[in-house]
Amino acid sequence: MRKGVRISAERPRLERELDRLEVGGLAMIAGSAGYGKSSSVASWSTRSGSPTRWIRAARGLADALVLAADEDAGAWLPRLSRAVRRGQPHLACATALSVDLAMPHAELTLVIDDADAIATDPDGLAFLRLIAERGPDTSRVILIGRHSATLRLATARSKRGVLEIGAQALRISPQQTRQIAEARGWSGTPTRLEEARRAAAGNGGMLAAWLARESDVSMQGDLNDFIRRDVVAGSAPLLRRLTQVDGDNADTSLLQSLWGEGLLIAPASHDELGGDLWSIPEMIATALNLPCAVFGQTASPNEPPTYVVQRLLQAEECVQIHDLGPLYVEANGRTIAGSSIRPRSLALLIYLGTRPRHTATREEAIDALWPDADPQAGLNSLNQAIYHLRRAIDPDYESAPEGGATPYIRHEAEVVSMNPELVRFDSARLSARLNKIRVRPRAEELEDLLDNYHGPFGAELPFEPWVERYRSTLEVGLLAVIERAVATAHAAGDYDRAINLAARASRIDPEDGGLLESLAMLLAEDGAMTSARRAAKRAVKVLREMEITPPEELIKLSERPIAKATRVLSERTRDLH
Repeated sequence: MRKGVRISAERPRLERELDRLEVGGLAMIAGSAGYGKSSSVASWSTRSGSPTRWIRAARGLADALVLAADEDAGAWLPRLSRAVRRGQPHLACATALSVDLAMPHAELTLVIDDADAIATDPDGLAFLRLIAERGPDTSRVILIGRHSATLRLATARSKRGVLEIGAQALRISPQQTRQIAEARGWSGTPTRLEEARRAAAGNGGMLAAWLARESDVSMQGDLNDFIRRDVVAGSAPLLRRLTQVDGDNADTSLLQSLWGEGLLIAPASHDELGGDLWSIPEMIATALNLPCAVFGQTASPNEPPTYVVQRLLQAEECVQIHDLGPLYVEANGRTIAGSSIRPRSLALLIYLGTRPRHTATREEAIDALWPDADPQAGLNSLNQAIYHLRRAIDPDYESAPEGGATPYIRHEAEVVSMNPELVRFDSARLSARLNKIRVRPRAEELEDLLDNYHGPFGAELPFEPWVERYRSTLEVGLLAVIERAVATAHAAGDYDRAINLAARASRIDPEDGGLLESLAMLLAEDGAMTSARRAAKRAVKVLREMEITPPEELIKLSERPIAKATRVLSERTRDLH
Protein backbone atom coordinates (compact mmCIF):
# COMPACT_ATOMS: atom_id res chain seq x y z
CA MET A 1 0.00 0.00 0.00
CA ARG A 2 1.11 3.57 -0.62
CA LYS A 3 2.74 5.77 1.99
CA GLY A 4 0.32 8.30 3.39
CA VAL A 5 -2.69 5.97 3.53
CA ARG A 6 -4.59 6.67 6.72
CA ILE A 7 -5.97 3.93 8.96
CA SER A 8 -8.55 4.54 11.65
CA ALA A 9 -7.48 2.10 14.36
CA GLU A 10 -10.25 0.74 16.55
CA ARG A 11 -9.89 1.19 20.31
CA PRO A 12 -11.64 -1.83 21.86
CA ARG A 13 -10.58 -0.86 25.38
CA LEU A 14 -12.09 2.60 24.96
CA GLU A 15 -15.29 1.12 23.59
CA ARG A 16 -15.55 -1.33 26.50
CA GLU A 17 -15.14 1.61 28.88
CA LEU A 18 -17.79 3.69 27.09
CA ASP A 19 -20.17 0.73 27.11
CA ARG A 20 -20.12 1.11 30.89
CA LEU A 21 -21.45 4.67 30.59
CA GLU A 22 -24.93 4.53 32.05
CA VAL A 23 -27.95 6.58 31.04
CA GLY A 24 -27.53 10.00 32.64
CA GLY A 25 -23.80 9.47 33.10
CA LEU A 26 -20.80 11.61 32.17
CA ALA A 27 -17.53 10.33 30.67
CA MET A 28 -14.26 12.28 30.70
CA ILE A 29 -11.71 11.22 28.07
CA ALA A 30 -8.28 12.80 28.49
CA GLY A 31 -5.22 12.24 26.33
CA SER A 32 -2.61 14.16 24.39
CA ALA A 33 -2.76 14.74 20.65
CA GLY A 34 -2.28 11.67 18.46
CA TYR A 35 -4.43 9.22 20.42
CA GLY A 36 -7.42 9.61 18.11
CA LYS A 37 -9.88 10.51 20.87
CA SER A 38 -12.52 12.20 18.72
CA SER A 39 -12.46 9.65 15.89
CA SER A 40 -12.72 6.79 18.41
CA VAL A 41 -15.72 8.35 20.15
CA ALA A 42 -17.34 8.99 16.76
CA SER A 43 -16.84 5.32 15.86
CA TRP A 44 -18.33 4.19 19.17
CA SER A 45 -21.31 6.52 18.88
CA THR A 46 -22.07 5.15 15.41
CA ARG A 47 -22.22 1.62 16.83
CA SER A 48 -24.20 2.65 19.89
CA GLY A 49 -27.28 3.45 17.82
CA SER A 50 -28.44 6.41 19.92
CA PRO A 51 -28.54 9.91 18.37
CA THR A 52 -25.32 11.86 18.95
CA ARG A 53 -24.74 15.60 18.86
CA TRP A 54 -21.32 17.31 18.98
CA ILE A 55 -20.13 20.64 20.33
CA ARG A 56 -16.69 21.36 18.89
CA ALA A 57 -14.77 24.18 20.56
CA ALA A 58 -12.18 24.94 17.85
CA ARG A 59 -13.17 28.64 17.57
CA GLY A 60 -14.68 29.37 20.96
CA LEU A 61 -17.93 28.63 22.75
CA ALA A 62 -20.14 31.04 20.78
CA ASP A 63 -19.18 29.55 17.41
CA ALA A 64 -19.39 26.03 18.86
CA LEU A 65 -22.99 26.57 19.95
CA VAL A 66 -23.95 28.10 16.60
CA LEU A 67 -22.37 25.17 14.73
CA ALA A 68 -24.07 22.61 16.98
CA ALA A 69 -27.44 24.28 16.43
CA ASP A 70 -26.89 24.43 12.65
CA GLU A 71 -25.90 20.76 12.46
CA ASP A 72 -28.88 19.69 14.55
CA ALA A 73 -31.37 21.85 12.59
CA GLY A 74 -33.85 21.62 15.47
CA ALA A 75 -34.15 17.83 15.37
CA TRP A 76 -32.97 16.96 18.89
CA LEU A 77 -31.89 20.34 20.30
CA PRO A 78 -34.78 22.71 19.43
CA ARG A 79 -34.44 24.88 22.54
CA LEU A 80 -30.71 25.37 21.97
CA SER A 81 -31.37 26.30 18.34
CA ARG A 82 -33.96 28.87 19.44
CA ALA A 83 -31.62 30.36 22.07
CA VAL A 84 -28.78 30.63 19.56
CA ARG A 85 -30.99 32.27 16.93
CA ARG A 86 -32.07 34.86 19.48
CA GLY A 87 -28.46 35.59 20.44
CA GLN A 88 -29.02 34.72 24.09
CA PRO A 89 -26.06 34.60 26.55
CA HIS A 90 -24.00 31.44 26.95
CA LEU A 91 -25.60 30.42 30.24
CA ALA A 92 -29.08 30.78 28.75
CA CYS A 93 -27.95 28.55 25.86
CA ALA A 94 -26.56 26.03 28.36
CA THR A 95 -29.88 25.98 30.22
CA ALA A 96 -31.73 25.43 26.93
CA LEU A 97 -29.34 22.61 26.05
CA SER A 98 -29.86 20.98 29.46
CA VAL A 99 -33.62 21.04 28.94
CA ASP A 100 -33.18 19.42 25.51
CA LEU A 101 -31.06 16.68 27.09
CA ALA A 102 -33.71 16.07 29.77
CA MET A 103 -36.60 15.61 27.35
CA PRO A 104 -38.36 12.26 27.86
CA HIS A 105 -37.20 9.46 25.56
CA ALA A 106 -34.43 11.65 24.14
CA GLU A 107 -31.55 9.37 25.19
CA LEU A 108 -29.12 11.63 23.39
CA THR A 109 -25.34 11.38 23.57
CA LEU A 110 -23.82 14.86 23.79
CA VAL A 111 -20.10 14.98 22.94
CA ILE A 112 -18.18 18.15 23.87
CA ASP A 113 -14.85 18.06 22.03
CA ASP A 114 -11.83 20.08 23.19
CA ALA A 115 -13.70 20.64 26.46
CA ASP A 116 -10.64 21.80 28.38
CA ALA A 117 -10.25 24.66 25.88
CA ILE A 118 -13.83 25.71 26.67
CA ALA A 119 -13.07 25.52 30.40
CA THR A 120 -10.25 28.09 30.13
CA ASP A 121 -12.88 30.81 29.58
CA PRO A 122 -15.07 31.74 32.60
CA ASP A 123 -18.26 31.55 30.51
CA GLY A 124 -17.15 28.23 29.07
CA LEU A 125 -16.40 26.80 32.53
CA ALA A 126 -19.81 27.93 33.76
CA PHE A 127 -21.37 26.33 30.66
CA LEU A 128 -19.73 22.95 31.38
CA ARG A 129 -20.61 23.09 35.06
CA LEU A 130 -24.25 23.83 34.34
CA ILE A 131 -24.49 20.71 32.19
CA ALA A 132 -22.55 18.52 34.65
CA GLU A 133 -24.31 19.76 37.80
CA ARG A 134 -27.86 19.43 36.50
CA GLY A 135 -29.75 16.41 37.83
CA PRO A 136 -29.26 13.18 35.82
CA ASP A 137 -31.55 12.73 32.84
CA THR A 138 -31.97 10.18 30.06
CA SER A 139 -28.97 11.42 28.06
CA ARG A 140 -25.23 10.77 28.23
CA VAL A 141 -22.49 13.42 28.14
CA ILE A 142 -18.91 12.80 26.96
CA LEU A 143 -16.17 15.40 27.51
CA ILE A 144 -13.03 15.06 25.36
CA GLY A 145 -9.88 17.01 26.21
CA ARG A 146 -6.15 16.93 26.72
CA HIS A 147 -5.73 17.87 30.37
CA SER A 148 -7.52 15.66 32.88
CA ALA A 149 -7.09 18.21 35.70
CA THR A 150 -9.07 20.82 33.77
CA LEU A 151 -11.86 18.35 33.02
CA ARG A 152 -12.03 17.41 36.70
CA LEU A 153 -12.28 21.08 37.61
CA ALA A 154 -15.31 21.43 35.32
CA THR A 155 -17.02 18.33 36.74
CA ALA A 156 -15.97 18.56 40.39
CA ARG A 157 -19.59 18.88 41.59
CA SER A 158 -21.23 16.76 38.92
CA LYS A 159 -24.56 15.19 39.79
CA ARG A 160 -24.04 12.73 36.97
CA GLY A 161 -22.05 9.58 37.55
CA VAL A 162 -18.52 10.31 36.26
CA LEU A 163 -16.50 7.76 34.28
CA GLU A 164 -12.83 8.70 33.73
CA ILE A 165 -10.97 7.29 30.72
CA GLY A 166 -7.27 7.98 30.20
CA ALA A 167 -4.75 7.51 27.43
CA GLN A 168 -4.23 3.86 28.38
CA ALA A 169 -7.60 2.96 26.83
CA LEU A 170 -6.58 4.77 23.62
CA ARG A 171 -3.27 3.02 23.01
CA ILE A 172 -2.93 1.07 19.81
CA SER A 173 -2.17 -2.63 20.12
CA PRO A 174 0.82 -4.45 18.54
CA GLN A 175 -1.50 -5.84 15.85
CA GLN A 176 -2.85 -2.38 14.99
CA THR A 177 0.72 -1.10 14.91
CA ARG A 178 1.61 -3.68 12.27
CA GLN A 179 -1.48 -2.78 10.23
CA ILE A 180 -0.57 0.92 10.25
CA ALA A 181 3.04 0.10 9.31
CA GLU A 182 1.98 -2.14 6.41
CA ALA A 183 -0.43 0.52 5.15
CA ARG A 184 2.48 2.96 5.00
CA GLY A 185 4.73 0.55 3.17
CA TRP A 186 7.13 -0.05 6.10
CA SER A 187 9.15 -3.28 5.89
CA GLY A 188 11.28 -3.37 9.04
CA THR A 189 11.41 -6.10 11.68
CA PRO A 190 8.47 -6.74 14.08
CA THR A 191 10.82 -6.27 17.05
CA ARG A 192 11.77 -2.75 15.96
CA LEU A 193 8.15 -1.91 15.33
CA GLU A 194 7.14 -3.00 18.83
CA GLU A 195 10.02 -0.98 20.28
CA ALA A 196 8.65 2.07 18.43
CA ARG A 197 5.13 1.45 19.80
CA ARG A 198 6.51 1.35 23.34
CA ALA A 199 8.69 4.41 22.72
CA ALA A 200 5.54 6.25 21.63
CA ALA A 201 3.54 4.89 24.62
CA GLY A 202 0.99 3.52 22.15
CA ASN A 203 0.27 6.97 20.66
CA GLY A 204 -0.88 6.27 17.10
CA GLY A 205 -0.11 9.78 15.87
CA MET A 206 3.47 9.64 17.13
CA LEU A 207 3.93 6.19 15.61
CA ALA A 208 2.62 7.38 12.23
CA ALA A 209 5.03 10.36 12.31
CA TRP A 210 7.87 7.97 13.21
CA LEU A 211 6.99 5.71 10.27
CA ALA A 212 7.02 8.73 7.94
CA ARG A 213 10.45 9.68 9.25
CA GLU A 214 11.74 6.14 8.70
CA SER A 215 10.92 6.44 5.01
CA ASP A 216 12.29 10.00 4.78
CA VAL A 217 15.13 10.99 7.13
CA SER A 218 14.54 14.69 6.40
CA MET A 219 11.26 14.46 8.33
CA GLN A 220 13.03 14.06 11.69
CA GLY A 221 12.20 17.68 12.46
CA ASP A 222 8.53 17.04 11.65
CA LEU A 223 8.40 14.22 14.22
CA ASN A 224 9.97 16.35 16.94
CA ASP A 225 7.82 19.34 15.98
CA PHE A 226 4.65 17.24 16.27
CA ILE A 227 5.71 15.87 19.66
CA ARG A 228 6.76 19.21 21.13
CA ARG A 229 3.94 21.35 19.87
CA ASP A 230 0.94 18.97 19.76
CA VAL A 231 1.63 15.98 21.97
CA VAL A 232 3.49 17.72 24.81
CA ALA A 233 2.28 21.28 24.12
CA GLY A 234 2.48 23.44 27.24
CA SER A 235 3.50 20.55 29.51
CA ALA A 236 7.15 20.61 28.38
CA PRO A 237 8.36 22.87 31.25
CA LEU A 238 6.55 20.63 33.73
CA LEU A 239 8.22 17.47 32.42
CA ARG A 240 11.55 19.26 32.48
CA ARG A 241 10.95 20.27 36.06
CA LEU A 242 10.03 16.76 37.11
CA THR A 243 13.35 15.41 35.82
CA GLN A 244 15.10 17.65 38.35
CA VAL A 245 13.13 16.82 41.50
CA ASP A 246 14.00 14.13 44.00
CA GLY A 247 11.73 11.10 43.84
CA ASP A 248 10.47 11.66 47.36
CA ASN A 249 9.25 15.14 46.39
CA ALA A 250 7.38 14.09 43.25
CA ASP A 251 3.62 14.45 43.77
CA THR A 252 2.01 11.07 43.04
CA SER A 253 -1.29 12.63 42.05
CA LEU A 254 0.44 14.85 39.52
CA LEU A 255 2.35 11.89 38.07
CA GLN A 256 -0.87 9.91 37.72
CA SER A 257 -2.54 12.85 36.02
CA LEU A 258 0.25 13.11 33.43
CA TRP A 259 0.10 9.32 33.01
CA GLY A 260 -3.62 9.62 32.23
CA GLU A 261 -2.75 12.16 29.51
CA GLY A 262 -0.17 9.83 27.94
CA LEU A 263 2.86 11.95 28.84
CA LEU A 264 4.28 9.49 31.37
CA ILE A 265 4.55 5.73 31.75
CA ALA A 266 3.75 4.36 35.21
CA PRO A 267 5.71 1.56 36.90
CA ALA A 268 4.96 -2.00 35.82
CA SER A 269 2.59 -2.55 38.74
CA HIS A 270 0.20 -0.13 37.01
CA ASP A 271 1.26 -0.01 33.37
CA GLU A 272 1.85 -2.77 30.80
CA LEU A 273 4.59 -0.66 29.23
CA GLY A 274 6.24 0.29 32.53
CA GLY A 275 9.40 -0.73 34.32
CA ASP A 276 10.64 -0.16 37.85
CA LEU A 277 10.11 3.61 37.93
CA TRP A 278 8.00 6.36 36.46
CA SER A 279 9.36 7.32 33.06
CA ILE A 280 8.85 9.64 30.09
CA PRO A 281 8.05 7.86 26.79
CA GLU A 282 11.27 7.57 24.82
CA MET A 283 10.10 9.56 21.79
CA ILE A 284 8.92 12.43 24.01
CA ALA A 285 12.14 12.38 26.01
CA THR A 286 14.22 12.47 22.81
CA ALA A 287 12.24 15.38 21.39
CA LEU A 288 12.68 17.36 24.63
CA ASN A 289 16.32 16.27 25.22
CA LEU A 290 15.40 14.77 28.60
CA PRO A 291 16.28 11.48 30.31
CA CYS A 292 13.57 8.79 30.22
CA ALA A 293 13.55 7.29 33.73
CA VAL A 294 13.50 10.25 36.06
CA PHE A 295 11.51 9.39 39.16
CA GLY A 296 12.69 7.49 42.20
CA GLN A 297 9.14 6.94 43.45
CA THR A 298 7.13 3.79 42.73
CA ALA A 299 3.37 3.64 42.58
CA SER A 300 1.32 2.13 45.36
CA PRO A 301 -1.00 -0.51 43.84
CA ASN A 302 -3.63 -0.04 46.54
CA GLU A 303 -3.59 3.74 46.59
CA PRO A 304 -6.55 5.30 44.76
CA PRO A 305 -5.52 8.18 42.51
CA THR A 306 -6.10 11.63 43.97
CA TYR A 307 -5.63 14.67 41.81
CA VAL A 308 -4.67 18.27 42.24
CA VAL A 309 -4.71 21.19 39.84
CA GLN A 310 -1.22 22.64 39.54
CA ARG A 311 -0.12 25.58 37.47
CA LEU A 312 3.62 25.19 36.99
CA LEU A 313 3.76 26.37 33.44
CA GLN A 314 4.81 29.72 32.10
CA ALA A 315 3.19 30.70 28.84
CA GLU A 316 5.35 31.43 25.85
CA GLU A 317 5.31 35.09 24.84
CA CYS A 318 2.67 35.76 22.22
CA VAL A 319 3.48 37.12 18.78
CA GLN A 320 1.22 39.86 17.41
CA ILE A 321 0.69 39.98 13.64
CA HIS A 322 -0.61 43.42 12.65
CA ASP A 323 -2.01 42.58 9.21
CA LEU A 324 -4.55 45.37 8.73
CA GLY A 325 -2.71 47.95 6.68
CA PRO A 326 1.07 47.63 6.11
CA LEU A 327 2.05 44.43 7.90
CA TYR A 328 4.42 44.37 10.85
CA VAL A 329 5.09 41.83 13.61
CA GLU A 330 5.68 42.30 17.33
CA ALA A 331 7.68 39.37 18.72
CA ASN A 332 9.71 39.04 21.90
CA GLY A 333 10.12 42.78 22.34
CA ARG A 334 11.08 43.33 18.69
CA THR A 335 9.15 45.01 15.89
CA ILE A 336 9.62 43.34 12.52
CA ALA A 337 8.52 45.18 9.39
CA GLY A 338 6.81 43.07 6.76
CA SER A 339 9.21 44.47 4.18
CA SER A 340 12.09 42.75 6.03
CA ILE A 341 10.52 39.30 5.61
CA ARG A 342 11.15 37.39 2.39
CA PRO A 343 8.22 37.86 -0.03
CA ARG A 344 7.08 34.22 -0.17
CA SER A 345 7.50 33.79 3.59
CA LEU A 346 5.42 36.92 4.07
CA ALA A 347 2.83 35.52 1.67
CA LEU A 348 2.72 32.28 3.68
CA LEU A 349 2.20 34.25 6.90
CA ILE A 350 -0.64 36.27 5.35
CA TYR A 351 -2.19 33.12 3.87
CA LEU A 352 -2.22 31.30 7.22
CA GLY A 353 -3.90 34.36 8.72
CA THR A 354 -6.90 33.71 6.43
CA ARG A 355 -7.28 30.09 7.51
CA PRO A 356 -9.42 28.66 10.34
CA ARG A 357 -7.15 28.13 13.34
CA HIS A 358 -4.38 29.51 11.05
CA THR A 359 -3.89 25.99 9.67
CA ALA A 360 -3.60 24.58 6.15
CA THR A 361 -2.46 21.36 4.56
CA ARG A 362 0.69 21.40 2.47
CA GLU A 363 -1.36 20.97 -0.71
CA GLU A 364 -3.60 23.93 0.12
CA ALA A 365 -0.64 26.20 0.85
CA ILE A 366 1.20 25.14 -2.30
CA ASP A 367 -1.91 25.55 -4.48
CA ALA A 368 -2.46 29.07 -3.12
CA LEU A 369 1.15 30.34 -3.22
CA TRP A 370 2.81 28.30 -5.99
CA PRO A 371 -0.10 27.23 -8.21
CA ASP A 372 2.07 26.63 -11.28
CA ALA A 373 4.82 24.63 -9.55
CA ASP A 374 5.11 20.86 -9.85
CA PRO A 375 4.55 18.99 -6.53
CA GLN A 376 8.21 18.58 -5.56
CA ALA A 377 9.18 22.15 -6.47
CA GLY A 378 6.16 23.44 -4.58
CA LEU A 379 7.14 21.42 -1.50
CA ASN A 380 10.71 22.72 -1.64
CA SER A 381 9.44 26.29 -1.92
CA LEU A 382 7.10 25.76 1.03
CA ASN A 383 9.90 24.33 3.19
CA GLN A 384 12.13 27.32 2.37
CA ALA A 385 9.33 29.77 3.14
CA ILE A 386 8.73 28.10 6.53
CA TYR A 387 12.44 28.13 7.35
CA HIS A 388 12.88 31.85 6.60
CA LEU A 389 9.63 32.75 8.37
CA ARG A 390 10.83 30.94 11.49
CA ARG A 391 14.14 32.78 11.34
CA ALA A 392 12.37 36.12 11.00
CA ILE A 393 9.92 35.65 13.89
CA ASP A 394 11.77 33.47 16.40
CA PRO A 395 15.18 34.86 17.43
CA ASP A 396 16.09 31.57 19.15
CA TYR A 397 15.43 29.41 16.11
CA GLU A 398 19.02 29.38 14.86
CA SER A 399 20.38 28.40 18.29
CA ALA A 400 17.86 25.57 18.79
CA PRO A 401 19.14 21.98 18.50
CA GLU A 402 19.14 20.54 15.01
CA GLY A 403 15.63 19.44 14.13
CA GLY A 404 14.22 21.53 16.98
CA ALA A 405 10.88 23.24 16.68
CA THR A 406 9.97 26.89 16.92
CA PRO A 407 6.92 27.45 19.12
CA TYR A 408 5.19 29.74 16.64
CA ILE A 409 5.27 28.04 13.22
CA ARG A 410 4.27 24.39 13.16
CA HIS A 411 5.08 21.98 10.37
CA GLU A 412 4.10 18.44 11.20
CA ALA A 413 3.29 15.64 8.78
CA GLU A 414 0.94 17.12 6.15
CA VAL A 415 -0.04 20.31 8.00
CA VAL A 416 1.53 23.76 8.37
CA SER A 417 0.13 26.29 10.83
CA MET A 418 0.74 29.23 13.11
CA ASN A 419 0.26 28.16 16.72
CA PRO A 420 -3.15 29.71 17.57
CA GLU A 421 -2.28 29.74 21.27
CA LEU A 422 0.83 31.89 20.75
CA VAL A 423 0.17 33.91 17.59
CA ARG A 424 -2.48 36.62 17.31
CA PHE A 425 -3.62 38.16 14.00
CA ASP A 426 -5.36 41.54 14.01
CA SER A 427 -7.59 40.34 11.16
CA ALA A 428 -8.72 37.29 13.17
CA ARG A 429 -9.47 39.51 16.14
CA LEU A 430 -11.52 41.82 13.93
CA SER A 431 -13.46 38.87 12.48
CA ALA A 432 -14.20 37.44 15.93
CA ARG A 433 -15.39 40.79 17.27
CA LEU A 434 -17.60 41.40 14.23
CA ASN A 435 -19.25 38.03 14.83
CA LYS A 436 -19.82 39.00 18.45
CA ILE A 437 -21.31 42.47 17.85
CA ARG A 438 -22.93 41.94 14.47
CA VAL A 439 -26.42 43.05 15.55
CA ARG A 440 -26.19 46.20 17.72
CA PRO A 441 -22.70 47.15 18.85
CA ARG A 442 -22.15 49.52 21.72
CA ALA A 443 -20.61 52.86 20.80
CA GLU A 444 -17.30 52.08 22.54
CA GLU A 445 -17.06 48.69 20.79
CA LEU A 446 -17.50 50.25 17.37
CA GLU A 447 -15.03 53.03 18.13
CA ASP A 448 -12.46 50.45 19.24
CA LEU A 449 -12.94 48.49 16.01
CA LEU A 450 -12.44 51.58 13.89
CA ASP A 451 -9.45 52.76 15.92
CA ASN A 452 -7.73 49.42 15.34
CA TYR A 453 -8.55 49.21 11.64
CA HIS A 454 -5.39 50.62 10.08
CA GLY A 455 -6.05 49.65 6.49
CA PRO A 456 -7.10 46.80 4.22
CA PHE A 457 -5.97 43.25 4.89
CA GLY A 458 -3.05 41.94 2.83
CA ALA A 459 -1.85 45.29 1.52
CA GLU A 460 1.40 43.61 0.41
CA LEU A 461 -0.52 41.18 -1.86
CA PRO A 462 -3.39 43.26 -3.22
CA PHE A 463 -4.25 41.09 -6.22
CA GLU A 464 -3.96 37.53 -4.88
CA PRO A 465 -7.47 36.01 -5.20
CA TRP A 466 -7.45 34.46 -1.70
CA VAL A 467 -6.37 37.83 -0.24
CA GLU A 468 -9.13 39.63 -2.12
CA ARG A 469 -11.76 37.18 -0.85
CA TYR A 470 -10.69 37.49 2.79
CA ARG A 471 -10.28 41.27 2.57
CA SER A 472 -13.75 41.57 1.07
CA THR A 473 -15.25 39.41 3.84
CA LEU A 474 -13.72 41.59 6.54
CA GLU A 475 -14.67 44.88 4.89
CA VAL A 476 -18.24 43.81 4.13
CA GLY A 477 -18.74 42.72 7.73
CA LEU A 478 -17.25 45.91 9.15
CA LEU A 479 -19.14 48.19 6.77
CA ALA A 480 -22.42 46.42 7.48
CA VAL A 481 -21.97 47.11 11.20
CA ILE A 482 -21.11 50.75 10.49
CA GLU A 483 -24.08 51.24 8.17
CA ARG A 484 -26.46 49.97 10.84
CA ALA A 485 -24.84 52.31 13.37
CA VAL A 486 -25.19 55.23 10.93
CA ALA A 487 -28.88 54.47 10.48
CA THR A 488 -29.38 54.25 14.25
CA ALA A 489 -27.59 57.56 14.87
CA HIS A 490 -29.56 59.26 12.08
CA ALA A 491 -32.86 58.00 13.46
CA ALA A 492 -31.89 59.38 16.89
CA GLY A 493 -31.05 62.78 15.37
CA ASP A 494 -27.35 62.44 16.22
CA TYR A 495 -26.03 63.88 12.95
CA ASP A 496 -22.49 64.40 14.20
CA ARG A 497 -22.05 60.71 14.99
CA ALA A 498 -23.82 59.57 11.82
CA ILE A 499 -21.59 61.79 9.63
CA ASN A 500 -18.43 60.76 11.48
CA LEU A 501 -19.19 57.05 11.03
CA ALA A 502 -20.17 57.48 7.36
CA ALA A 503 -16.94 59.41 6.67
CA ARG A 504 -14.82 56.74 8.35
CA ALA A 505 -16.66 54.03 6.42
CA SER A 506 -16.01 55.83 3.12
CA ARG A 507 -12.31 55.88 3.94
CA ILE A 508 -12.38 52.10 4.46
CA ASP A 509 -13.91 51.60 1.01
CA PRO A 510 -13.55 54.77 -1.09
CA GLU A 511 -15.05 52.97 -4.10
CA ASP A 512 -18.40 52.27 -2.42
CA GLY A 513 -20.81 54.61 -4.18
CA GLY A 514 -23.62 53.82 -1.75
CA LEU A 515 -21.55 54.92 1.23
CA LEU A 516 -20.54 58.14 -0.50
CA GLU A 517 -24.17 58.82 -1.38
CA SER A 518 -25.22 58.33 2.27
CA LEU A 519 -22.44 60.65 3.43
CA ALA A 520 -23.45 63.33 0.92
CA MET A 521 -27.12 63.25 1.94
CA LEU A 522 -26.25 63.33 5.66
CA LEU A 523 -24.03 66.35 5.15
CA ALA A 524 -26.76 68.06 3.17
CA GLU A 525 -29.34 67.40 5.90
CA ASP A 526 -26.93 68.86 8.44
CA GLY A 527 -26.43 71.99 6.32
CA ALA A 528 -22.78 71.39 5.40
CA MET A 529 -23.47 72.05 1.71
CA THR A 530 -19.89 72.48 0.50
CA SER A 531 -18.83 69.11 1.95
CA ALA A 532 -22.10 67.56 0.77
CA ARG A 533 -21.48 68.75 -2.82
CA ARG A 534 -17.93 67.39 -2.76
CA ALA A 535 -19.10 63.98 -1.46
CA ALA A 536 -21.95 63.94 -4.00
CA LYS A 537 -19.52 64.58 -6.89
CA ARG A 538 -17.38 61.63 -5.75
CA ALA A 539 -20.46 59.43 -5.36
CA VAL A 540 -21.76 60.27 -8.84
CA LYS A 541 -18.36 59.55 -10.37
CA VAL A 542 -18.00 56.20 -8.61
CA LEU A 543 -21.54 55.10 -9.45
CA ARG A 544 -21.11 55.98 -13.13
CA GLU A 545 -17.80 54.09 -13.25
CA MET A 546 -19.74 51.10 -11.94
CA GLU A 547 -22.30 51.70 -14.70
CA ILE A 548 -24.98 52.54 -12.13
CA THR A 549 -27.30 55.48 -12.80
CA PRO A 550 -26.98 57.94 -9.87
CA PRO A 551 -30.24 59.11 -8.24
CA GLU A 552 -31.55 62.42 -9.59
CA GLU A 553 -31.39 64.02 -6.14
CA LEU A 554 -27.71 63.10 -5.84
CA ILE A 555 -26.93 64.58 -9.27
CA LYS A 556 -28.68 67.83 -8.36
CA LEU A 557 -26.71 68.01 -5.12
CA SER A 558 -23.41 67.47 -6.96
CA GLU A 559 -24.24 70.28 -9.39
CA ARG A 560 -25.55 72.72 -6.77
CA PRO A 561 -23.67 76.08 -6.99
CA ILE A 562 -21.48 77.12 -4.08
CA ALA A 563 -23.10 79.78 -1.90
CA LYS A 564 -22.02 83.36 -2.63
CA ALA A 565 -20.45 83.90 0.81
CA THR A 566 -18.41 80.73 0.43
CA ARG A 567 -17.28 81.79 -3.09
CA VAL A 568 -16.17 85.26 -1.88
CA LEU A 569 -14.23 83.69 1.00
CA SER A 570 -12.48 81.33 -1.40
CA GLU A 571 -11.52 84.23 -3.72
CA ARG A 572 -10.07 86.24 -0.79
CA THR A 573 -8.06 83.20 0.31
CA ARG A 574 -6.59 82.86 -3.19
CA ASP A 575 -5.73 86.59 -3.28
CA LEU A 576 -3.78 86.26 0.00
CA HIS A 577 -1.64 83.55 -1.54
